[in-house]
Amino acid sequence: MATQKERRKIADQMAEDKARRDKERKEFQERQELEGLKRAFKRLDKKNDSKIDHDELLQELNFLEYKVDKDELNEIIWEIDDDDDNAVDWEEFKASFYRSRDDKTGYEPRKLFYLIEFMMADKDQSGSIDVEEFINIWYTRHGKEEADAKMTEYFGEDFTGGNIEITFTQFMDIQRQASRKSRRSANAMLPQVKPIHFLDGALL
Repeated sequence: MATQKERRKIADQMAEDKARRDKERKEFQERQELEGLKRAFKRLDKKNDSKIDHDELLQELNFLEYKVDKDELNEIIWEIDDDDDNAVDWEEFKASFYRSRDDKTGYEPRKLFYLIEFMMADKDQSGSIDVEEFINIWYTRHGKEEADAKMTEYFGEDFTGGNIEITFTQFMDIQRQASRKSRRSANAMLPQVKPIHFLDGALL
């Protein structure tokens, strides 16, 4: 029968093994994400000049059949164009993605982020993603319960049984709904400050 010291040693070893596996899993996921990010940047960089301009972005959005006006197109670039050169380079592209990914408030600019996520999932560059690809994104970002609820809301109870293809327009619609929900939740957590009332110069 194992002594208390031996049991503690076994428990410590199991904890170390779990921490090591978690670390390896996280590092693998980060490598996979970075590769997907590079693939998305290369897909947008149609002129192969290491930056993404308005024309390249519009070309991709047209391919995805996503309607965008000039103002929205300019805003997508402007939101993350830190050096004001009217284009997005790799460092701006990468930094913007990670900021939006880690943002819990829903207020970080997300239009390009949504496009990047979609393209990372659309590995065959077909212009649409299937249910499994979509769910993988949502499991990672929002958890299984919310992913299943959102798919049921959007496509019905039997969404797992069919060959459903999700367009970028649909993807954007779902993401915007989730972003609004996130902002409402963040606002609800803010402390409510009562106004200060005055009467004839006196503080009440």
